Amino acid sequence: MRVSTQTFQLQWLNAINDRQQALADIQRQVSTGRRLLTAGDDPAGAAQLIVLQDGLNRLDSYASNADAARRRLSLEERALDGATGILDRVRELAIQSGGATQSEESRRALANEARELLSNLLDVANTQDGEGRYLFAGNRVEELPFVLNNGTVSYAGDDGSRFQRIGDNREVAEGDPGSTVFAAIRNGNGTFSVSANAANTGGAFFSAGTVTDLASWPSTPFTIRFTTSTDYAVLDSGGSVVQTGTYAPGDSLSFAGASVRLEGTPAAGDEFAVEPSVNQDVFTTVERFVLAMESGLSNPSGRALAQSEVNATLQDLDQALANIELVRSNVGSRLRVIDDQSNLNEELGLQFTRTASLVRDVDYATAISELEQQLIGLEAAQKTFSRTRASSLFNLI
Repeated sequence: MRVSTQTFQLQWLNAINDRQQALADIQRQVSTGRRLLTAGDDPAGAAQLIVLQDGLNRLDSYASNADAARRRLSLEERALDGATGILDRVRELAIQSGGATQSEESRRALANEARELLSNLLDVANTQDGEGRYLFAGNRVEELPFVLNNGTVSYAGDDGSRFQRIGDNREVAEGDPGSTVFAAIRNGNGTFSVSANAANTGGAFFSAGTVTDLASWPSTPFTIRFTTSTDYAVLDSGGSVVQTGTYAPGDSLSFAGASVRLEGTPAAGDEFAVEPSVNQDVFTTVERFVLAMESGLSNPSGRALAQSEVNATLQDLDQALANIELVRSNVGSRLRVIDDQSNLNEELGLQFTRTASLVRDVDYATAISELEQQLIGLEAAQKTFSRTRASSLFNLI
């Protein structure tokens, strides 16, 4: 086989070109800090980078969702704190209204303040998040949730909750519907409520109601009826007498797992209804207190009816405050969940970033060493080529 001088030169040129290309590649890596610039540099590594970047993008989305949920829950927490303060003040007014020291004028003053507090409570229930969305509207965030119409507050939202995904396997509710916070509240003591008949003519009033044996409570209505000022009968929902007894002011009448304490002296025919608790919104509770303060209190029976209503209001307020406190506790738990998940996401993001860096970025110590080797190799190849370029096979003949 014949080998020409031109063949040798082409081989040396190809070798130099290869050296120059390798040198350019390593110089590009050192200058950019990236080992993997195109998928062709490392197809397996490029595929791994795509997976890692998808993970980082997903974590960014979770972080955005977590921020949105945290902001709305923080606003809800402040709103619930405001509602608690308002109801605490109404409770103070209810306690202040009791006793014989309050005149009709002073009770009306209490009623005026309570009505202002009711308006403030409605404003809290209609709190927005700064973006025009209502906190307590459920999924109907664009609609005013609580509407006052002819003295009655109605709920226009729904019972749903909006969720934000903050992790691959974790979602969190970013709020609570107003029906849960302000409306789904069991009145009375949560098991039964007591109310005085508006037609009572005596001076007896409801003081307190407690459950002595929940298993014995049948969840049906009862009526306490006084046959004289000292004798009473307890009737079931069908009108049958289930218990009779004698009464003195301050006595607790116990029956069917319930205990009802009354104060004052009743008149024959006076009645008190003992009924299973039902849901009652907090606005109705405050409104009933206002009406009790605004009603005529010029005679003993009127004052007794108002006092029964006030004492019932106190129980209803305690139920409302306990419900709001429960919601606040749940909000706090969700905020902790968001913080915990955010910390986990940050750690996972760091792991993804480190792994991506190992796949994509240059190890400068290795790259610089390789750069030096490529420079030495290229210089040697160029010197060798320059010496052999002037040579000819004919010189050897």
